[in-house]
Amino acid sequence: MEIKEGELLGIDEVIRLELAKRWRIAIYGSEKDEIPAYDTMAERNLETITSADGGKVKYRVKSFDDAEKTLSVIREIKWE
Repeated sequence: MEIKEGELLGIDEVIRLELAKRWRIAIYGSEKDEIPAYDTMAERNLETITSADGGKVKYRVKSFDDAEKTLSVIREIKWE
């Protein structure tokens, strides 16, 4: 899968990349956050809870580093 900065991904796509490419996933709650979370399964739970309340969670690719095997994403929640 080709990854581009700024691309929006669902949590399942993020987890697939984590498993298939053995990447470490750094999840930021906003552009201003300096300390990321790394728990993709907790993010899946957040997505389930948010969607039950009418929200959609997507992850915008902030950056990726093949050498470090790290994908950094920013969580975006939109309410309908």
